[in-house]
Amino acid sequence: MKRYGYKEPVTDEQLINLIEMGVQNSTGDFLNSSDLARERLKATYEYAGVPSDHLSPQGVSTIVDTSTTEVIEAYTAILSDLFLNNHKLARFMPYDDSPAAFKSAKDASDIVNYCIFKHNNGWEFMSQWIKAALLWKNSVCRWDYVEDYDYVFEDYEEITQMKLDEILADENVEVVGELEFENRPVKLDPTSNLTSDELELVYVNVRVRKKIDKSKVKLELIPPENFRISRESTCISDAQFVGIQTQMSRSEIRKYYPEVSDDIDFDTMHDTSWLGSAKYSQDVAARKHVTGQEYWQGSAESYEVPLEANINVNVTECWIRVDRDGDGIAELKHIMTIGNHIIYENDVDEIPLASIVPIDIPFEFYGLSMADFTRSSTLANTAILRGFVENTYLTNYAPKLADPNVVDFSALQNMKPKQIIPTNGNPQGSVTTLPPETISTGTVPLLDHLQTIKEQATGMSKTVQGLNDTLYVSGNSEQKFAAVQSAAQKRISHIARRFAETGFKRLIAGVYSTMHKNMKRKISFNMNGAYKTIDMNALPNTMDVEISLDIGENSNSSRLTKLRQIGAEVLPALNKQGAGMVIKPEAPAVLATKIIEAMNLDSNDYLQDYNQPEFRQKAVQALQKQTQAALMARETGLKKAMSDVKLQEANVAYTTAQAKNTMDDNARQLAVAIDKHFQQWAELSVKAQKEGAQIPPHPSYDEILMMASSILGGKNGNSNN
Repeated sequence: MKRYGYKEPVTDEQLINLIEMGVQNSTGDFLNSSDLARERLKATYEYAGVPSDHLSPQGVSTIVDTSTTEVIEAYTAILSDLFLNNHKLARFMPYDDSPAAFKSAKDASDIVNYCIFKHNNGWEFMSQWIKAALLWKNSVCRWDYVEDYDYVFEDYEEITQMKLDEILADENVEVVGELEFENRPVKLDPTSNLTSDELELVYVNVRVRKKIDKSKVKLELIPPENFRISRESTCISDAQFVGIQTQMSRSEIRKYYPEVSDDIDFDTMHDTSWLGSAKYSQDVAARKHVTGQEYWQGSAESYEVPLEANINVNVTECWIRVDRDGDGIAELKHIMTIGNHIIYENDVDEIPLASIVPIDIPFEFYGLSMADFTRSSTLANTAILRGFVENTYLTNYAPKLADPNVVDFSALQNMKPKQIIPTNGNPQGSVTTLPPETISTGTVPLLDHLQTIKEQATGMSKTVQGLNDTLYVSGNSEQKFAAVQSAAQKRISHIARRFAETGFKRLIAGVYSTMHKNMKRKISFNMNGAYKTIDMNALPNTMDVEISLDIGENSNSSRLTKLRQIGAEVLPALNKQGAGMVIKPEAPAVLATKIIEAMNLDSNDYLQDYNQPEFRQKAVQALQKQTQAALMARETGLKKAMSDVKLQEANVAYTTAQAKNTMDDNARQLAVAIDKHFQQWAELSVKAQKEGAQIPPHPSYDEILMMASSILGGKNGNSNN
């Protein structure tokens, strides 16, 4: 078998053949030949609660369980709020720690967020992207650079050559029509009619037109029935073939591709304005059906045939890796074909498509939707609910057995109040009411069990949705709610993180890359009431991007609590200790900026840009002063502490000296007391000898000391003895 390419170029015919093979071997068939298309059809009817297709009623009741609707809407609301609550989806990271890098990151974030939310109605676009993925397994969007210009006209009754040259210096300004001019004397004074003999050229009745560039990056959701991807692919970036089936009118083809339109024989091509095109697939029919719109499935002969220029033809737009030049290396090509004609071909660096999937299947591109998890409970609940309704219907309108020879059937069937039904004989024996079947006692518990299964499969309970009133009836309601909410939050957080790290990050990076490549100019836009101008030429080609998610530790409330803690505890503690040298000069401004942004407010309304060199210089000076003041305060405190120590030492020395003086006084008093004692004893001995009396023996030294102490104690205790 001969292979295309390598040492020989791939011809147009061979390329068209490769594209047709790529379409045939891809998934997502819009002609409804795939199981994937049938799964989408089921999900659409389940979500809308329409009794059609596999939900078609078999009896009287047409009721359809709303489990799918509840889960899809709940997840859409929660996830949309997580991504879109502050209109700051994109956040680019600085390439280094320089002020220029921080400014570039902020400018890139601002311009991309503006492009998404202002130019493309970002909230509606993103919520629809999320809902489509939750409902139909995968959801794909694209981004494209769209050139768009507006024109402003200005008229001048007369204008000098110099002034006209100044206006025409702008390359976007041009003169409309022929210029009419006159040679007029030069005015000496604009306030008077005095003129000189010198003449000047003056143009009259001049109209100029200024071109205003309104080009932008456009975002678009791809209907699932139009998207194609090679079956072996696991992601868009590495796919060998990615395609989009669309329609274009003959007029559009002639307008946008005039160089090839003349070679196309439209009359030999199938008219896809009618049934059989991607525009009128079963997916489209289902969506129109559930919204109450009439879906036409007739033929062209049944209606007035449109104008030739308005007739649509199928267009295959694809990105294919093919060795077009025969060098042995497959290049990524962006190609558009109509039948056997190539109307557009170009080399590209990336595929401008992004996909998100709520429940991924490893090594597969398509995953599972939330509708896949609710389908079994939807079908079971629908069957049981219809049984309830039909049983009630039969109870209210029970079937009857009647003898036609006795009872008038027509009158019996259409009974009215106060109506008299003629009979021929006794009607009691001729008319018998058939009792309805009794509802099983296990039906209600079965419904509750199916509800539990659905909640376990999807992680979306009535409690999480705020619909469970019974939770607060029993005890420990707060703990129960917190436990349920935490478990559900993990499921939601997991899906949100998958969206962020796959499709959302790819989309943000792609939008920035496309803007940087095509919009080589200054862009001015209104941001929260203030105009901002960003020079795209001053921004780097690529930057790392992260997606802001308001959930868990990354939620605004959690972030705000942490930031306030830093401001209230960490920074003041460091400053108090004189550790200002470890704090970045711009730290207070950064902290204040993050606090304001966590409140979903614009920091530019309150603070200067801390990335500006002059701000950093002032911040450094302020921090130095603050540090010096802290150090001086610390030194002063140390001096005071030393002074207090010295004063305390002096007090101790004084107290010690005072105590020593007291002890000396006591010792002197003791010596005086002992001397006085011995003097008295001597006098007593002399007296006793004279009188021939006998005195007791002299006390021992210890006894004297005890007596002295007693005397001394009496003196110290202020005794009168």
